[in-house]
Amino acid sequence: MNSLAFSSAIAIATALVGAQASWAQEPQQMEAAPTPTQEPAGQGLADIIVTAQKRAEPLQSVPVSVSAFSNDTLQKARVEGLTGLRGLVPGMTVTRSGAAVDVPQISLRGISIQDVLPSVEPGIGITLDGIPIAFQRGALIDAFDVQRVEVLRGPQGVLNGKNTTGGSINVVRLRPDPSADTTGRVRFTIGSFGQNDYEGYIMAPVVKDILAVKATVSVRKDKGQFRNIVTGGREGDRDVRQYSLAAVATPTDRLNIYVAFDRLENDSVIPPYVPTHVPDFITYPIPGYFGGFNSPCINPATQIVCSPLSGLDKGKNEVESTQLPASLRMTAGTGEISYDLTDEVTFTSLTGYREFHERQTSDFDATRFALFRDKAAVDAKQFSQEARFATSFSGPFNIVAGAFYMNYSYTERQNPSLDMAVLPDMDANGNVILTNGLPTFSTPPGVAFLNSLNRYRTYQTNKTFALFFQADYDITDQLRLTVGGRQTWDKKTTDYTLWAPVFSTVRDMDVVGPLVGQDTGRAKFKKFTPKVNLQYKFTPDILAYAQYSKGYNTGGFNGRPGNLITAVQAYQPETMEAYEVGLKTEFLNNRVRLNLSAFHNTLDDKQENVLQVVGTTNVTSTLNVAKAQYKGFEVELAVAPMRGWTISGSAGYLDAKYKDFVGNLGQGVQDLSSLRLRRVPKWTAGAISDYSFAAGPGTAGVNAAIFHTGRYETDVLNDPRGSIPPVTKIDLGARYELPVTGNTTIELAAFVKNVTNNTTYDGYTSGEAVGTFIEFANPSPGRQWGASLTARF
Repeated sequence: MNSLAFSSAIAIATALVGAQASWAQEPQQMEAAPTPTQEPAGQGLADIIVTAQKRAEPLQSVPVSVSAFSNDTLQKARVEGLTGLRGLVPGMTVTRSGAAVDVPQISLRGISIQDVLPSVEPGIGITLDGIPIAFQRGALIDAFDVQRVEVLRGPQGVLNGKNTTGGSINVVRLRPDPSADTTGRVRFTIGSFGQNDYEGYIMAPVVKDILAVKATVSVRKDKGQFRNIVTGGREGDRDVRQYSLAAVATPTDRLNIYVAFDRLENDSVIPPYVPTHVPDFITYPIPGYFGGFNSPCINPATQIVCSPLSGLDKGKNEVESTQLPASLRMTAGTGEISYDLTDEVTFTSLTGYREFHERQTSDFDATRFALFRDKAAVDAKQFSQEARFATSFSGPFNIVAGAFYMNYSYTERQNPSLDMAVLPDMDANGNVILTNGLPTFSTPPGVAFLNSLNRYRTYQTNKTFALFFQADYDITDQLRLTVGGRQTWDKKTTDYTLWAPVFSTVRDMDVVGPLVGQDTGRAKFKKFTPKVNLQYKFTPDILAYAQYSKGYNTGGFNGRPGNLITAVQAYQPETMEAYEVGLKTEFLNNRVRLNLSAFHNTLDDKQENVLQVVGTTNVTSTLNVAKAQYKGFEVELAVAPMRGWTISGSAGYLDAKYKDFVGNLGQGVQDLSSLRLRRVPKWTAGAISDYSFAAGPGTAGVNAAIFHTGRYETDVLNDPRGSIPPVTKIDLGARYELPVTGNTTIELAAFVKNVTNNTTYDGYTSGEAVGTFIEFANPSPGRQWGASLTARF
């Protein structure tokens, strides 16, 4: 990062805004129950009210790197869930996981989610109506009835807790208003690949000024976006149903009660895989590592298994394996009580419960022969409780302080079945039989299986308790000091059971082999994470800040170790130390908004999955063996050139690298620091333009968006097959809204996503370097189009 260039940019922006300060509008006073946006007078940009610091504040008054999107912005850009945020946030990538349904893979400022295991607690927090989501399953939240989405970048440990070293995504849904009239929206969408979506919500007062309710229904279906070259059909069908009931009660002027019940039913098919075996040896960046030598494409005896789709030059929307439908059932409840003890002190209680049950069978070899299938079941539940006080004194001092508790547990069962066609012939002593230096394979597919292969059951519990505070002190009218801290205590247990494989002439995904053993482990962790922020307001529209903070990703146990020794071996927490400076500006009569930030973060004791020698065998373990550094800058710009037209864009530069990484990834312990971190593009950028104008009796609008993501790695060894090339995607949309009667309108819209059909892989999995035949990639959707009819009332 060029610090001189960044300092110059801040100086220029400050000078420019200072020159226009006489045009700037004074910030609006916040209401007790703020709406997501407040329409500006004239042609300026809309103000967005956020709760990034546990209190309602205008976006431009928050000394934090945060991107916020209102419901109006999300709907016009056809953002359906978290994956739709791609390109909207600098330094952030979002894809859909290929290992399970409804799981996002997010990278933010270099901190990324790499695994879908329930034992893995990612370094990016996701909250729904203030309730943290402990597990990733079911986290692809529907955006239809969302009031706003806030993406906070950088460690958020003080107010948002552990596992937020990369940042936090806060989703806030629309709430019914007892003082408002009945409102609602219904939308029907049809599109490519058999898309057929039905969405709607209604908010209505039951007792005027005292009680209001909201009901939401969302059904999303399609027939799959990937063509199966064997069956001629399509793969990756989507079948998602979501239901929600909510109520708000205001029995007194000081008391506000919010409750919500949610149900998610997902019977979608797991996204298919593309096999990537190649008949060539591939040299990895680290000496001693090669790809391709275990490929079935090399040995003539196994070329029947070598897929015609192998290699990166084939169609990325074509697959040959058939995945089976999964079943995900999630139930959640939320309760919030807010009571104004005085005009200046508010007490808030947040209670959340969430549980899910998932069943799925995966085809991990990605070929038409279904050589390696795995049947999995996951059951999990969480309960959380937060209680806090917040002040709004007119004097120089204010504080937010509280306590937090969460109890999270899960059980996972996996039962793999391996076709012995992929295993080489062995003699009576267990030695591989070689012919002309190559192993011989004489077992054809479909006649012999190893069932219950490393079948296991993992049960883990996680109890967390924390105390936190954040205090503001106005040193002068323009200078504010913020100091905060959070003390977290974690207590974890694991119970792991392992079974041995069973030979059979038929595949049996339910058989239980002989018991190998069972063991339990316990661990405790604690950490204090501080924050110091200094902000200075040059004018009401120019805010500069500097911040130091720490983030904390908790330790734990590997939920999929494959052995009894490392199953109860705890890995330790990792800690992020972060420095950040930023500038937030508005000028030209609120027509231009420019925000800049720069950061330098260091992650110590980074957790990595490496090989560990146990006896004479290499086993996979999660160990604290690395240190990484992340530095970069981000720019966000919004412009309202004329009435009805807004343009917003962002760009992020990230320089991320290992500072130290010594471990074993298959060729013994060695220095691996030259490897590139996964899911860390150097550049991310995006822009959205929306224009609304009067047309006849109604209003027409057009929306265009462009997103760019630079090259990044998805394989820990930087296998070139897992290197995702730079990609640029374009979305287009048009709409026409016609008033019908009173406040009722009808809107007809059409859209095209990924106009140029620019496809890449979303992820890549390789086991060749450590002696397995697994080799596949996760394809990403191509061009999609559709039309929708929306009624608002």
